[in-house]
Amino acid sequence: MNRPHLLYISFAFPPSSASSVYRCTAVANGFAEAGWDVTVLTVDADIWAEVTGADRRLLDAIDPTINVVHVSDGGSEEPNRRDLRRYSRLRIEAPYIWKELFRRRSNKGFPEDFHASWFGPASQAVHQIHREHPVDLVMASAAPYVSYKIARELPDVPYVLDYRDAWSFSTFTGAEIFATVSERGRLEHGYLKGALRTWFVNQPILDEYARRYPDTIRSMRVVPNGFDPQPGHRRPEARKTMEPRIGYLGTLQYTAVPLAEFLAGWDAAFGKDDAQMAHAVFRGKLSPTGLVPANVLEIFNSGMHRGLAYEGPISKRDVATFYQGVDALLLILPPGKYVTGGKTAEYIATGLPIVSVHAADSAASTILRNYPLWFEARDLTPEGIAAALLACAKELAAPDPAKWEAAWEFGQQFERSATLRPAIAELRSELDERAGQPAQPSERSKQ
Repeated sequence: MNRPHLLYISFAFPPSSASSVYRCTAVANGFAEAGWDVTVLTVDADIWAEVTGADRRLLDAIDPTINVVHVSDGGSEEPNRRDLRRYSRLRIEAPYIWKELFRRRSNKGFPEDFHASWFGPASQAVHQIHREHPVDLVMASAAPYVSYKIARELPDVPYVLDYRDAWSFSTFTGAEIFATVSERGRLEHGYLKGALRTWFVNQPILDEYARRYPDTIRSMRVVPNGFDPQPGHRRPEARKTMEPRIGYLGTLQYTAVPLAEFLAGWDAAFGKDDAQMAHAVFRGKLSPTGLVPANVLEIFNSGMHRGLAYEGPISKRDVATFYQGVDALLLILPPGKYVTGGKTAEYIATGLPIVSVHAADSAASTILRNYPLWFEARDLTPEGIAAALLACAKELAAPDPAKWEAAWEFGQQFERSATLRPAIAELRSELDERAGQPAQPSERSKQ
């Protein structure tokens, strides 16, 4: 098996600007770099401009050897489309009834709201791809979880499940979404039992799945998120400043993160006229779709909070420039011990000071614990958050070059390819063993 063929099922892929595309792009690139033929199955590219937003510059990050196959979403994203010319009379006059009827139709084929309708066009494409270029391994990244059903469309081809989140429980609260003995629980159990490997983004999520489905532990692995070096990625200067710019980059998810708590802490630290001047600069989207109520937008740029500003979305390819323009970073995450946060590793890799505003039991804390420039809010009270912000400002007023150098060195270990390489090599060895062939060296090891 000189060049095995991977079929990678990823609902969102560039030019989508959904946060999941960074991991998905990196995984596809990682297999290509390791000497695999890679076909990515995803939805039509034009849909993203209407749904989550598009970042066409992300297309430059895809390995040119990868074959990207676009198919119809089957209507999956219809509830999120904002083109009024597509709306039926029922949808205009009774939107909640229209959405419920749409949801019920979708659920007939698979127990997942809306996205179940992707199965039809995607499954047809899977068989077409396999006929034209026989597939040796299928990998499905979820959500949506109908991707796992699609992955089993080739019964004689092994498959890998990539959990970017959890299906059966909330990663924010830990609350069970469905029981292991329910219809969805039995379905998920079957997918896990049949998988060659199951990847999870952190240990807490893996541990919970191991508890729920103990007979599938053997195939489970942690393949964490990492950072993808972008143009201009370099070591920051330990520059002294008395008026720090503290940046936030990413999708804020204002309904889930402790935004009100952060604002109270920010005001306690820097809000008074006689306090030190500081700037909190937010870039990215304020929700997964980018749509937010007027009262949320009013929080920023209105003068309600001294020094606070929202400067809009940014291309992934420009993030290094953003990091070079700030003195420190804000990590504001939803609650929950299962939450790592897609930005955590990227933040660490900048070598900049990081102020954490999240629950103490967050999985992100485990990654940050030994980071030399970490300033953790001891709790989510205004006083706890203000103390972390002021400690960071103190470091910026008199930076310790040794700490900054150590922070940079610590962060570079989180480059995503370093975590993907051994996981991909394990899969290659498994396929070679199944084929009765000696393990093949990767393309990188040949260089």
